[in-house]
Amino acid sequence: MTNRTFPAGNSQTKIQIDDAWKVLDLGSGHNPHPRADILLDRYLLDDTERSGAAVVLPPSKLFVAGDGCFMPFEYKSIDFIICSHVIEHIDNVNEFCAELNRVSNGGYLECPSKMAEILRHAPNHRWYVSQKKGKLVISPTPDGYPLGWFGKLFFSLYFYNTRQVKGRDVFNFAHGISGPFHYVFSAVREVLVRLWTLFKPLTYTRFYWQGRFDWEFVEGG
Repeated sequence: MTNRTFPAGNSQTKIQIDDAWKVLDLGSGHNPHPRADILLDRYLLDDTERSGAAVVLPPSKLFVAGDGCFMPFEYKSIDFIICSHVIEHIDNVNEFCAELNRVSNGGYLECPSKMAEILRHAPNHRWYVSQKKGKLVISPTPDGYPLGWFGKLFFSLYFYNTRQVKGRDVFNFAHGISGPFHYVFSAVREVLVRLWTLFKPLTYTRFYWQGRFDWEFVEGG
């Protein structure tokens, strides 16, 4: 067995993958993992649940259009799944977790931490996801911004004049304004992005599993 190390997810966490493994990138979107043999994504054209970038389909990889809750793979036919920033978008997380266990012998799952969701909540993120004693703990996010007007303000400033504010409940200035305030808001955004990067380890839930994993759904948690 020959293990190689690859960065994975938005956090660029180092993971080890054996050369002989069959690897699936679940929700590959616009940034498919270079080690993946198979890419699976539900949407080719609809970017509602993505950041707005187009799906990338490298010709060297097998692409499957499918649902992460009902994957067209046999029991334990995938050696390793990379699942980056997908689970927070899923409607039925119980079905999703059960399906990950069914098709895979292990994997790496990444998503925003609960702290990150509270501070910088995206309306299309449906779940807080954390881990405790090797188990995923999942609870629904509230409607709107968890921190109310402050959360809305933080989101509006952090994503000022970017595509992430399109179609979102943000303050009007977030779509971009002219004049000197544009430079003020741009400077504030730069500071917030730098601070977010500084606390990067706290902004992700990073979860490994082998064989199978357990999860707990906490209503209103």
